[in-house]
Amino acid sequence: MAKYREIPCKYYLALGQCRKGRDACHRTYCQHCGKYEPRARVRCINKKKQYNQRKRGRECASIE
Repeated sequence: MAKYREIPCKYYLALGQCRKGRDACHRTYCQHCGKYEPRARVRCINKKKQYNQRKRGRECASIE
């Protein structure tokens, strides 16, 4: 399964505006662009793992 890049490209300005002259729509075209470079290195959060840890924490608290 492909990974969705939530971090905007450093060339992406706004909807329809890209410094590289591309058709800038962050959610679709920019995600598959060969010139994609993230603005900043941000650690992506594993949302499924975070959710499961919260659920386990509630279960452990309710048992005790």
